[in-house]
Order: sequence, then structure tokens, then C-alpha cells
Amino acid sequence: MGRLLGDPEVWDDSPSRPRPAVRGLAGLAAGAVAGLLLAFAVAPRPDPKPPEVRLPATAEAPKLRVERQILYSASLGAGPMLVSRSGRLEAVSADGSDRRVVAQNVRASAVVGPDRDGVVVALDSGVINRVEANGGTRRIGPASFVADGLVGAGRQLLACPDPEGRPADGSLLLDAASGRARPVRLGCPVAWAARAGVFAGAGGPWTSVKGFERAVATPKGGSVLVGRPGKPPRVVLDAKRLRAAAGKGAVVDGIALSPDGKLVAVSAGRPGRPWRVLVAGTDGRQVASIPLADGHRPAWVGWSDRQGSTTLAIAAVDRRGTLATTELAARQGGGYLLAWQPGDHSARVLASGVPLVAADGFAWSADGDSVAVSSPAGILIVKQADVVYTTASPVTGTLLAWPAGATP
Repeated sequence: MGRLLGDPEVWDDSPSRPRPAVRGLAGLAAGAVAGLLLAFAVAPRPDPKPPEVRLPATAEAPKLRVERQILYSASLGAGPMLVSRSGRLEAVSADGSDRRVVAQNVRASAVVGPDRDGVVVALDSGVINRVEANGGTRRIGPASFVADGLVGAGRQLLACPDPEGRPADGSLLLDAASGRARPVRLGCPVAWAARAGVFAGAGGPWTSVKGFERAVATPKGGSVLVGRPGKPPRVVLDAKRLRAAAGKGAVVDGIALSPDGKLVAVSAGRPGRPWRVLVAGTDGRQVASIPLADGHRPAWVGWSDRQGSTTLAIAAVDRRGTLATTELAARQGGGYLLAWQPGDHSARVLASGVPLVAADGFAWSADGDSVAVSSPAGILIVKQADVVYTTASPVTGTLLAWPAGATP
């Protein structure tokens, strides 16, 4: 006799038996997956490695055109250069004309200005001097303060200390008119953004490093700080990130801020080891890592300000062997001048070899169209246009700055 479709063996409506072990395992697995997803979402992840700039196979510059009219246009496109020569501060046009003495008996190593009244502030052997338009000078800042670096714009100045016998991070913000000083916790090297009112300097940890000066251990910072007058500086590149990018024991040897204060370039490394220039946003993001040729160390880093666009120039000099601790002007070794574009991260060598032998000064023109390097042999000017041109200027002396309107 056949079975009906409703028999219990076919349609069994009784509840299934509980299976606690299976359900428990399934719940545990679901919880683990959810936990992993949550951890991935909230856990901090390391910054992506910045793109590495590829340099030409050699540091030698390409063959460049040298033309007299380029020097003429360079002198028209910017104000006179400020140079230190024969124990005095001078202003002179790039073509050698209109030379005048700004101050007698001033051996300046850094200058700020001139301002609207023609006032220049100069650093001379640790002393900060205000140089009036008539050539008169007066010291500003505390009499006990010995400076090793000076930057600024208008009345606002930042001076970092010579660390011998004093804290390495004991810098001062100074008023160029009144001389009033306020302490700020950072040290040399320092930089100032031309248009943004932003400053930068080195921070801790501080390490005494040999190889910068002969028979001397020089205090060097291991991080980079950025701030504004009236606000405490903040860390934008800490020691961990600096050393991860530039190598174990890397320290800060140079800093430059883009004119808008949004990018900071830092030369980082250690004597006897490879050097790099790290580019970071002042918001902390990593932008680029620029390696230098073996045995070369940045002597200067600086940003141009050219009609809203900017270029980073790096003057790298040979520091191999006995050149490691030799004074710049006495250093019988070459180097090269590198330009890096933040837009496409491209790099090219603008000049190298003989013009960089004993190079002792560096500056961008105020219009951002030309960059110059001085040496005992004279000043080399590289003009950036559709084609790169170089020319030798008849100007001699150590180039300190190339501001607009250096002559009042």
C-alpha cells in the first residue's frame, strides 16, 4: 500500500535538535572577521614611501649655451645682488654695474632685507646688526646672544644660536626695528617662507656629530619644526621618519621653505654616509626623496618664487676625503647644481664642475627666474626659461642674497 505525501517521514514539522557547538563556532568566526575589519579600519598605517627622484647617470651638466644678452636680462629681471667683499657689504647689479657699499667693516654671513626704507639686517661673526640706508649700524637683540643663522622678512627675524656654551634650541624671534626678542624652541638651521609668515628650524633629539668641522663635534638636530610668530612650533618631520628616509643616525643640515610655506626641503644624512634632500608638506605628508651623488653634501637648498610656480635648487658639493671639513671658499673640489620641480617630480643638473669649485654662496633672484652660485672665481648665473642658459658675471665676492630693490 503506498504512502501519503503527508507522512512524517516526508514532511517532518518537528523542531530540529539544537547544535550549540556548531553555532558557537560560527559566532566566534563571525566575531573574529568583524574584529579584523574594525582593526584594519582604525589602526594607524605607515605613510607610503615618497617617490624617489632619479638623477642623471652623472653629475656633469649638459652643454649649455652662454650668451651675453642673458646676463643683461637677468640684471633687469631682479634687483642688485648683496655680496660680502673685502670686509664690507655691497649691492651690485648682476652685470657688474651700479656697485655701492651698503656697510663698511661688516663681514656678513647672512642678510635679511632691504625693507621699504632700505634697511638691511646682517649677521656678522655672531652679532646681528641693523644697517641703515645711510650705512650706519647698530646691534639688535641681547648682548649675550651669539647667532649662527639669520632669516626673516620685513621686521620679523629669526636668529638661531651658536650652540657653543648655550642650548642648541635657544633661538630668538626678533623685531628688526625695536630689537625686542622672544625665545622660540628650535635651533639651526632655520628658514623663513617669503610670503607666508612661516618659519622652520631643527628640533631634537640633538646629537654631537663629527665630520662637519675639523676636530669639533657639532650639535645637530634630528627633527624639523614649523611655526608662526606668536605660536609654538610643531613637529612636521620627526626623528623616526627622518632616519627611516635618510638612514640610521641621520641629522638635519639644511632647511628651506617654499615661498607659500606649504613645502619644506630638508638636507638629511651624516658625514661619511649618503645624503638626501627630503621634501615634505608642512602638514606632515611626505612628498619626495632626492638622493645626492656619492660623497656630495648639500651646501645650500633654496626655493624660487616665479609667478606662482616654484623650483627647488640644491647646490651639492664634493665632501670626500680631506674636503669633508674644509671651509667652503678654501675647498678645492667641485659639485653640481640640481633643480627639482614639485609639479612633475623631475630633476635636472643645471651646472657642475669648475663653477662649483670652492663655491661659497648661493641665491635665487627675487623674480625666481635666475639662480646664482658664487666662488672665488666669480659668480655663475643660470637663467631658467624655455632653454637653460648660463653666464659668468663680472661680480666678485660671496653671494648672500639677490632680493628685489636692494638699492633704496
